[in-house]
Amino acid sequence: MTDEIMKTKKSKTKPSSTRRSFLKSIVMSAAATAFTVDPSLASVVAPEKQTVRDRLWLFSFATNSDYYHLGRRSVMSAAEGNFYLDVPNIIMVQSSEKEAPWGRFEPPFEPYTVALRPLKKIVWSVTGSGGFHKAEETTEVLSMAKSVHNFRGVMLDDFLITNAKKDKKRAIWTLEELTEVRSKLDQTGKKLDIMATFYVKQFGSPVKDYLELIDILQIWNGKTEEIRDIENNLQKFEQLYPYKRMMLGCYLVDYHRKQGIPVDLMKHQCEVGLRWLQQGRIEGIIFMGNTVMDMGFESVEWTRHWIQQLGGTKLKK
Repeated sequence: MTDEIMKTKKSKTKPSSTRRSFLKSIVMSAAATAFTVDPSLASVVAPEKQTVRDRLWLFSFATNSDYYHLGRRSVMSAAEGNFYLDVPNIIMVQSSEKEAPWGRFEPPFEPYTVALRPLKKIVWSVTGSGGFHKAEETTEVLSMAKSVHNFRGVMLDDFLITNAKKDKKRAIWTLEELTEVRSKLDQTGKKLDIMATFYVKQFGSPVKDYLELIDILQIWNGKTEEIRDIENNLQKFEQLYPYKRMMLGCYLVDYHRKQGIPVDLMKHQCEVGLRWLQQGRIEGIIFMGNTVMDMGFESVEWTRHWIQQLGGTKLKK
């Protein structure tokens, strides 16, 4: 009887032991597979497509600096503006001398970038509002291009002079000065862009040599009524400068009337911008800016909800 019991126990032990060995081999095989990357697969894995939100930017100023234009107090910082609108890219623009008493970015600039670390891309102005610039500030911005991980370029705000003649000053800097900035950006070893504002009233200005040094032009309608012609203006830009990369700039506020952009026009410029973005004809849409977002303008709230609804849309190009 004892021998029969021992035989039975042995017969039960073998399958159990075999099963454990089998399971162990599966686990080890799975682990080996999980931590081994087949190099041949790297080339066939398609990168994740970008969304509309990935191409949205905020044109930002120092807190309350628009008090000079609107006569109304704002407490929203640049980083808060991106958080509120839910966009991942920012353009930091220095105040003009007239705006500075109400708000400006005070050197050193790098501490401002701490709050911007979660963002995908930062562009910082070397000529600011009204073309304001200082040599020491330009030097500091170019230094940040090396040290700030999400730094992607510099901004030339109000840089090109409207209706400039060939025998007069055509831009804030000479070609030599802009060439030097281009050279210093290239020396960082990063792929950094030079962006510049370009108003529709500047179509045809004699600045082709300057444009060769500028990577991206931001197309802005200077007057609210020009928004109705936004698609014609973009087409005109394509015809005049077919070799240039461009973005669409969208005002949230009519600074002349000191009121929000009418919602129907806000909707029009966003819809045109979205269509051109999906077609790959523009690289991004820019909204101006954080210093008008906490004043109760309907145009701001409409834009915020528009981004919530369409920001996650995948782009084909």
